Amino acid sequence: MRSKILPMQYPNVTSWQWQANTFAALANYPLAKPWIMTHFIPLQLTLNEGSSYVDFYRTPTFEFCPWLLRQHLSRQLVRHFNKDICTFLMDCIDMNNYIYVLLDQAQFLDFKYFFSHDSFVFGYDEERCIFHIADFTFTGKYSFAEITFEQMRRAYEGVEDDGDWLYAGKGGLSLFQFNDRAAYDFNVNYVIEQLEDFLNGRSPSDKYREMGYMTKPCVWGISVYEELIFEMNRIRIGQNAEDSRPFQVIHDHKILMLERIDFMDQAGFLEEGKKLKVRYQTIADDALMARNLIVKYSLTKNKDTLDKVEVLIRRIQVCEQEAMEHMIHNLSRASNMTPTGEMGLV
Repeated sequence: MRSKILPMQYPNVTSWQWQANTFAALANYPLAKPWIMTHFIPLQLTLNEGSSYVDFYRTPTFEFCPWLLRQHLSRQLVRHFNKDICTFLMDCIDMNNYIYVLLDQAQFLDFKYFFSHDSFVFGYDEERCIFHIADFTFTGKYSFAEITFEQMRRAYEGVEDDGDWLYAGKGGLSLFQFNDRAAYDFNVNYVIEQLEDFLNGRSPSDKYREMGYMTKPCVWGISVYEELIFEMNRIRIGQNAEDSRPFQVIHDHKILMLERIDFMDQAGFLEEGKKLKVRYQTIADDALMARNLIVKYSLTKNKDTLDKVEVLIRRIQVCEQEAMEHMIHNLSRASNMTPTGEMGLV
């Protein structure tokens, strides 16, 4: 009987599945740190009907990650290789592949009806007939859990080919393997460029148009905060439902900025890293407080709570603009790169 568990660490960033999975895997490999610290600066808010979706800019970050060897397979191709999905997954894990796949989680959760959700498979034990998977749906927060082989079979086969919505409807599953032959140096000039784009509310997607696809209207960077203020008004009048997840993303963004400040300070790129860290810790605390207040509002429906959230959003907006401008000037001196001077709100 065979068994294998690929390295996973509980990640600092747990807003959405795609982030949490990849950070949980890459956290085991210190060589990937310079690449992580160079990326994950842009924020986007997508204007959906009934809610606003906030996320890091995701396309095409992981397609281009030098530390991940990514292979994407259609469900038809998987069936061609092996009729039994459990055997196929075990073989993939034996070759050091993490698997990202859509499953009907009603087959192993207490749901009466079909419920498709993306899951991350990182290990198995053939003797116990279980897979190790990571997801949000077991406890309501990102966690590691086990499901049986039979549950995996039913969950995978319960998703029809034309009902697989992963990768904007392309479907299939992705295999991720750590590429230990990669190399990547921290790119301070690219960090400066992203920070300036953030302060101007510029979209990074224009630089990757060949990788993109049709999306709903978005706002970017510092403009996300102004749109969240509008969102508070939409919640007040009952147009949209309250949602704490945008504020969880913002908090995760600040946690990653704090980690980036430490990294750049230790690398000698920041002259006033400790002062910047104090500023960003305050911003992170405000983001966490805003998230907790939204959770409180969902229980009490006291609209005074939304007023407090709005005050926090405005404070985050002002403080982050000041902190980022200061950071850009620090980094520009270290890199001999002249700031564009276009750091106003758009």
